[in-house]
Amino acid sequence: MNATALIVDDEHYAIMGIRDGIDWEALRIADVYDACNVRQAMRVFEERSIDILICDIEMPRGTGIELLEWVNEHSPRTETIFLTAHAEFGFVQRAVQLDSFDYMLKPVDFAALQATIARALASVEKERELASMREQYAAYRELIERQKSRHADRFWHDVLEGRVRAGDEEAERLMREYAIPLSEDRRMRPIALSVESWPQELESGDEDVLDYALREAAMRTLVPDGRGAIIQTKQGVNVALIYADEESREALQTRCTAFVEHGKTELGCQVACYVGERVGLPALKGMYEQLLDMEYDNVRKSGQVYWSGSAKPERDVPKFPAFAAWQIWIEQGKRAELEKEIRKTVVELGGDPHLHAGTIQAFYHGYLQMIHYVLQKNGLSAHELFRELDERKEGAMPRTLAQLEHWAIARMDIVTGQLHRQDSIVRRVQCYIADHLNETVKREDIADHVHLNQAYLSRLFKKETGVSLTDYMLQERMKLAHELIRGSTIPISDIAKSLGYNNFSYFSKMFKRLYGGTPQQCRRQEAGGGGLAADHPKV
Repeated sequence: MNATALIVDDEHYAIMGIRDGIDWEALRIADVYDACNVRQAMRVFEERSIDILICDIEMPRGTGIELLEWVNEHSPRTETIFLTAHAEFGFVQRAVQLDSFDYMLKPVDFAALQATIARALASVEKERELASMREQYAAYRELIERQKSRHADRFWHDVLEGRVRAGDEEAERLMREYAIPLSEDRRMRPIALSVESWPQELESGDEDVLDYALREAAMRTLVPDGRGAIIQTKQGVNVALIYADEESREALQTRCTAFVEHGKTELGCQVACYVGERVGLPALKGMYEQLLDMEYDNVRKSGQVYWSGSAKPERDVPKFPAFAAWQIWIEQGKRAELEKEIRKTVVELGGDPHLHAGTIQAFYHGYLQMIHYVLQKNGLSAHELFRELDERKEGAMPRTLAQLEHWAIARMDIVTGQLHRQDSIVRRVQCYIADHLNETVKREDIADHVHLNQAYLSRLFKKETGVSLTDYMLQERMKLAHELIRGSTIPISDIAKSLGYNNFSYFSKMFKRLYGGTPQQCRRQEAGGGGLAADHPKV
């Protein structure tokens, strides 16, 4: 990223100081412009694209606030850093309202300014990436709208679902009518394209767009000469049909591997290819169903290329641990011991070369029977306890070892939390937050600590405390900040940094949201013998 910056200050020596004090090359800022007033700055914006605006607030011929209002309208992706010699609350408040990136007091520390510029550039780059992704999604949506239904695709749907009797005269007629260019021996090779995982936090409709993009990538990668088709069955399975004459296994392996890598690097999803044998039309449906069986039995989900004809795994169900002993541990509240045993068992299953879906099913039913017995014995309802998980479709049978481990530990946590309330999940979460108030704690960090799904943890926490997890973390940080501001002479900026807030504007905004006034007002009123109206944060 080669970025641009504009320095605006009515004092020439201030501009020169910033020019000389910042290592622009290290920031990858190629061009640095300057202006002495608001009008000159506007002309620069009209002629060039500016990523970072470094601006004095108080200038005689128009303030930096006026310039920011204009920039927000004409160059909304620009990030603005304000410099001011006076911490005038009115200016600062308006800067926050206009969504400036940060503001700093003069004389400015150049190391701190360079770090702030670097963070602002990261914000600009992230916005560019999001804009590029939106444009890409829009392009795919346009292609989807333009694409007409293809008769050949409907023909293959009918074949795979058994509605066309393969090999009869009608099938031959349809292939000629749709100009399906099969090889001379009338054979084709099916490849089932399995999406093992999509990127996190997909918005509504994004999965359909990405699924379409995946089929387009499969057409380019697996059928580069056009002699084939990529279809999606009504069950949502993407299938590639290769019409071309036989090619070497190594060549097809290379193309399938390239497709898997494209899904990972370009679309952020993990896919696998299940490659079938070359078969004639009468055998196509059977080969397709064999590939689906292969996918079902693959519980490792490692984003690879799998070939049909490999030896099927043995169906012997391994010997599982005595679930009766696990039941006693749950009732005694020995959560750590049981979690260790669950993880140990999953590792042992992963080392079994004959691992298959039946193994996971056997563990699932045995563990579930044990859990339900414990709940019934203690007068608890499984339906009520696990309703949150079921609503989020996390009550379904696990398909992979990772899902199995998460599923088993999540239910153990819920049951032990009910049987032993003194060691409840909510209490552990609150202790974790209290120990990490000076860090940037993400929701997934807390969920990992208590071994729960993020969404379920958020709902459970709010149900038990009446406040959301995010608001609770904010409330606890601001309570500590309020105490430090009122009871110490530590600079407010240092208090903000000690609580993990490097952006002082954001810290001030959050403090005011909870206490009705800025940190500076709180300290001034405390020094005068009074305090802010709210001694306790309001969320």
